[in-house]
Amino acid sequence: MKKTIEIPKKIEHSFCAAKWLMVTMHFGMGENHSCYHPPIHRWNIDDVKKDPSALHNTKHKIEQRRQMLSGERPKECYYCFNMEDINPGAVSDRKRFTNETWAIERREEILNAPYDKPINPAYLEISFANTCNFACTYCSPGQSSKWEQEIKRLGSYPVVDATVHKDKMHDMIPEDNNPYIDAFWEWLPDAYKDLRYLRITGGEPLATKNFMKLLDYVAENDNPDLTLVVNTNLCVPEKNLQLFFEKATTLLEAKTIKGLEVYTSIDTWGPQAEYIRDGLSVERWENTVRKIHTLFNVPVRIMVTFGLLSIFNFKTFVEKMIEFRKDGIDVMFNCARLVDPKHFDLRILPDSADEYYELTNNYIQENKELITNVEHETWQMVYDYWKARYDTMDNEERNTRKSEFKKFATEYDKRRDNNFCETFPELADWFNE
Repeated sequence: MKKTIEIPKKIEHSFCAAKWLMVTMHFGMGENHSCYHPPIHRWNIDDVKKDPSALHNTKHKIEQRRQMLSGERPKECYYCFNMEDINPGAVSDRKRFTNETWAIERREEILNAPYDKPINPAYLEISFANTCNFACTYCSPGQSSKWEQEIKRLGSYPVVDATVHKDKMHDMIPEDNNPYIDAFWEWLPDAYKDLRYLRITGGEPLATKNFMKLLDYVAENDNPDLTLVVNTNLCVPEKNLQLFFEKATTLLEAKTIKGLEVYTSIDTWGPQAEYIRDGLSVERWENTVRKIHTLFNVPVRIMVTFGLLSIFNFKTFVEKMIEFRKDGIDVMFNCARLVDPKHFDLRILPDSADEYYELTNNYIQENKELITNVEHETWQMVYDYWKARYDTMDNEERNTRKSEFKKFATEYDKRRDNNFCETFPELADWFNE
């Protein structure tokens, strides 16, 4: 067995393989980033037309690579570095990504090559368009056509957050006439051989034309090391869901790839989850998870975007995950704390929320044998962040974000015919202060 090359000591604190091997591409916005946490940055159309691999190897990203290999911590990667500063033993996403199998097998290539050498990703995530039937509280017009339509129709929200301001919206590039999608199809045959994960997100990918075209491409081209990952809200119109099931069946029967995984999102349980993710039906979501198990028996991975509204029913959510497992369904959740919009920061919650954090944490500790390492580690980072709330945020900032949240939720309720205090009675007094 080939010996794994070690990361040099001088860059252990700064290096992240995601800057080389991981990329998320938002074709509708003309932007990309190396993982979920750094801000997205725009493509240069001339660079991409000259060399389609510049969809991944952008000048901006190459500069971040240079900093990492020089022992510098890029400022845009504060999400992981802040967590490691709070708890040096934390398994941040930087550490997790760097030690994924797909990153370890390319480590020598990265460390021995010039920082500016173009490289194919191992983990590619793409969004063809912002088409979506959801308008989640923390989302934006750039990633949800339903949000885009609302802002165009009703105008901006009265908050600082730029994503819900009419004059700050992206000029979305239509899926049928997008030069970045054209460049993607030109680049894909070369990049495909090095991919270990190909992940399609949105918007809602099941509502886009190029997603269905990509399923056909994967069914017709061999890559035995590739796992295809599909992000879906599981609540799309039935016709879209059925077409996906049909093409997924063809793909799995073709046996051209290693496997298929379905990723979906839910941030807590019950009506509170439906408030956070407008368009969600928890009942339909659960029934579709069970249907996927019955039809394909493929893994379902659940992305939890953990903001200030997640905690009150989160223990119930964890109980539901354990129930799924007892029914033989392969599920796993991953918590990522919500960073933007800043008025959803969990640290602005009142101290009374501590009761729910302790209740959930005790339940997870008591049921460790039923919780995966990833679930435990990502929950622990959320829990530690909550516990460090007074060390990491001052009262002035906390009050500003609380005020912004009230403005947002008041307008959100008016537009969506919701009632925050009825849905979140645990926060009614806090909200009405």
